[in-house]
Amino acid sequence: MPLGTIALLWAASFSLGALPLTGWAVRVFTRRDLRALGTGNVGVSAAFIHGGKLAGIAAVLAEIARGILPVLAGRFCFPDAPAIALALLIPLVAGRYAIARGGGVTNAVWGFLVFSPPVAVSSGIWGLLVWGLAQRWWGKGDRARLFASRCGCLCTPIWVWVWRQSMPEFLAAAGLALLLAAINFSQGDDMALSKSDQLFSLDDSLDAAICGDKAAKLSQLKRAGFNVPAGWILSQEAGIGHRASGIGHRGNSDELSIPNAFIQNLKSKIQNRIIVRSSAAGEDGDTSSAAGQYQTIGPVFTEAELLDGINRSRQSYWTSEAVAYRRQRQLPDTQMAVLIQPYIDSEFAGVMFSRNPLDGGSQVIIEALPGGAESVVGGQVTPLHLEIDFSKPELLEKKLTELKSNSIIAESILAELVKQAQAIEAFFHGIPQDIEWSWDGEKVWILQSRPITNLQPFWTRTIAAEVIPGAIRPLTWSINRPLTCGVWGEIFKVVLGDRAIGLNFNETATLLGSHAYFNATLLGEIFRMMGLPEQGLEFLLRGQKMGKPPLGKILPSLPGLWRLVQRERALNAEFKGDRTSIFLPALQSLEKEGTTRILTRIHGLIIEDESKGILMPNAQFPMPDYQYLTELLERAEQIQEWLKPITYYNILGPIGLAIRKAIFRVNDDWLANDSAPEIASVRALQQLAHKLRQAAVSQPDETVSVADIAQTFAETPALQADFEKWLDIYGYLSEVGTDIAVPTWREQPEIYQKLLINMAQKAETNLAEKREIKLSFSQKWRLEKCQERALVKNEISEIYARLLAHLRWTFLEIEACGLAMQVFQESGDIFYLEFGEIQQWIRSGASVSFQDTISQRRDRLVADRDRPIPPVVYGNLLPNSQTRAIDSATSETNIIQGIPASIGRVEGFVKICRTASTDLGENAIAVVPYTDAGWAPLLLGATAIIAEVGGQLSHGAIIAREYKIPAVMNIAEATTRLRDGQKVRVDGYLGTVELLE
Repeated sequence: MPLGTIALLWAASFSLGALPLTGWAVRVFTRRDLRALGTGNVGVSAAFIHGGKLAGIAAVLAEIARGILPVLAGRFCFPDAPAIALALLIPLVAGRYAIARGGGVTNAVWGFLVFSPPVAVSSGIWGLLVWGLAQRWWGKGDRARLFASRCGCLCTPIWVWVWRQSMPEFLAAAGLALLLAAINFSQGDDMALSKSDQLFSLDDSLDAAICGDKAAKLSQLKRAGFNVPAGWILSQEAGIGHRASGIGHRGNSDELSIPNAFIQNLKSKIQNRIIVRSSAAGEDGDTSSAAGQYQTIGPVFTEAELLDGINRSRQSYWTSEAVAYRRQRQLPDTQMAVLIQPYIDSEFAGVMFSRNPLDGGSQVIIEALPGGAESVVGGQVTPLHLEIDFSKPELLEKKLTELKSNSIIAESILAELVKQAQAIEAFFHGIPQDIEWSWDGEKVWILQSRPITNLQPFWTRTIAAEVIPGAIRPLTWSINRPLTCGVWGEIFKVVLGDRAIGLNFNETATLLGSHAYFNATLLGEIFRMMGLPEQGLEFLLRGQKMGKPPLGKILPSLPGLWRLVQRERALNAEFKGDRTSIFLPALQSLEKEGTTRILTRIHGLIIEDESKGILMPNAQFPMPDYQYLTELLERAEQIQEWLKPITYYNILGPIGLAIRKAIFRVNDDWLANDSAPEIASVRALQQLAHKLRQAAVSQPDETVSVADIAQTFAETPALQADFEKWLDIYGYLSEVGTDIAVPTWREQPEIYQKLLINMAQKAETNLAEKREIKLSFSQKWRLEKCQERALVKNEISEIYARLLAHLRWTFLEIEACGLAMQVFQESGDIFYLEFGEIQQWIRSGASVSFQDTISQRRDRLVADRDRPIPPVVYGNLLPNSQTRAIDSATSETNIIQGIPASIGRVEGFVKICRTASTDLGENAIAVVPYTDAGWAPLLLGATAIIAEVGGQLSHGAIIAREYKIPAVMNIAEATTRLRDGQKVRVDGYLGTVELLE
């Protein structure tokens, strides 16, 4: 091997690296010397930052050529010794660093690409993976980027060994990698410096971590088209200099040495007066406002005043009050960005809240004074205070006209402010906003917008209304909440892994006004952790559809999502195993005595003294003791243990089915729902009604009275036995399957016997025939992927409902004992206690009285049952509101929009049905608060269905489609807005209810 040739190539490579090609490129395009700019590095990143796009592209091309030439020369001269070609990159990079003042990374990357593409690609992929992991550990920033680039360099020799299996090549790559890493550690970072020196604009997409929350939010609003004044931001590290003193020190040493060019540049952008505003991390944030903590300086006229204003604003970050605020809010100490904007000459200005800041009510609150907004927020003067209710849009104009006489603000401006407040709240995904505004005589300017931090967390009925609708008693909630929160917490932990640490899943749900709400704030945070789109919060707060998640954001959650997919795929097999080993033996042990005997014993423990009108022990039954109560309590505790795994299946099963239907594009009509309890029970009752009618008439079309049908039933033991068998099979169902305080069908046989007789009296019993749907081979294959899960889901629902029914009957037996022992006074009292209170009573064996507690809770439930329940609550307080009713004389369109659930168009008269035992009458449109399996018999007799809550997959929607009954879901407060006998038109295709009178 000729050493002379190697030495010559080595020297040539070093000389080639010493040529300042990048510096020349920047000089040609900009006449600027990179050595005097930024960090002084003469590299590709510096060329882009200081020379612009054309200079940067020219520099890249030059460095690519410089990296390729030594490798090609080495391969040409020594084709049998490829390690020499790789080693020639070492003097090239050394020359770049020692003389040309560059880093040499671009040269090395392209040199490796020519030398061995697999090595270069593997190193690049490895660097990207390390970068992603570093971002998860340190967050997005320069630290993660630099760590990834250094790891990429140092790991390259490993890839050389993997792909080449050559020790000389490995040693050459190792030498080059160590040199690149050493240079990287020693050189300054132009990219990081550019972030600190860059003057950002509100027209840019801003990072709150760099520019602060205030500037970032204003940037979003401005780019979305809202009237936000122009603005420029000095980032948190802008200006070369740092505080020399400790926290709270206010001396001159706190001033930052901001270059004169910065100040001149800023002053040139704003010709007139200027205002300097703070924009710190955490200021105007989602959970902290930092209102009044930092200083705003203005108006500013000269460059000297501008520099002084920037320093004063930044120094306010370190006052003792501001530091104490951050400590209390657990916010880290960083630095403060500064926002510089034109000073608005306001005729009047102020603040407004998009919702009532006390309770989240439907009022826009406007406070205003002549002059600047700082007078209002300063708290020194009492401003004009207006409250504008927007809950009834048709009355808004009238309200604004009334306010005009007492206001300094014109009606048109008030209307514009209300419009802006609602638009900004909608833009920020339904989060109530505290907005600073100004009117300059021509337009409304938005100066600031931040969340109303005391209106958190947000609670939503979007999911809760389906899971457990209606007013809920304490016993039901004390059992359902830990079950539901526990299962959702387990599911989220599977997806999030270690990121779930610190999340309190016990706060997933709460009761407000005796109604269940889910924590939209917590769920929104979980959605963001999972990489789901921002529309996730709008789905929770407004019921809007969620967009597709960005792939880049969802990547960190892919391992967790895959774990969840694995669980979902294994659900059928796991459930079948638990069904055999847990659930069927559990139900057999509970049902061995027979439901009828259990209920007979419950009702036999006490009798009513008609003369005194009170309940008293039945002398024919032995007085219950605490040993017997303890046995009942242990049974209740055991049932709850069985409920834990079935609740998991009852939540994950429907989620899995919905995902499968979306993936395989399976329509609801394709699925066979015959085994669903709500469908099977109605179909079985219809068949029994058909038999009853046949026994009562001689001709199929013969008219027969209800009395004759009832007599036939009373005189036919076989039909009575069939009805008892139907109750034995489906008696575990109730109006609300998840609420153990609601009686089961088995406890109310007279209601369903009456329903049976009414169904038999009609000439047609509306027997739904199994529909044959012709499907293609592809559609059948897709259906197979969902049908088995649908059948398993129905099995899960049945077991879940049966266990809840037995839990209810156990509590009824405990209550009967308590009535006999005079712990309770009337039936239903036990459901106003929490489970923990029942446990403490029975285990203590002490004589107790719950009457005051029960009386207070019963009165509260009655009041909550009749009040309007908002779909979203902001904070932990229900807003004060009055019962609303739609007045056809004041409604402009008389059309209420809901969710279409079952196609068809019907005109008819409303019947408000607050319970499933309501007598619907003939040809009525049923208006119900919700639809569960227990509502099926009632809904069957309706000409159309209107429900306050629910969607296309709710029980009522399934029944309506099965029997071709027009239905509209999600008509808020329908049972209070509509009235009995009111004529309406229901359009199940458009999802509308039109008031005809």
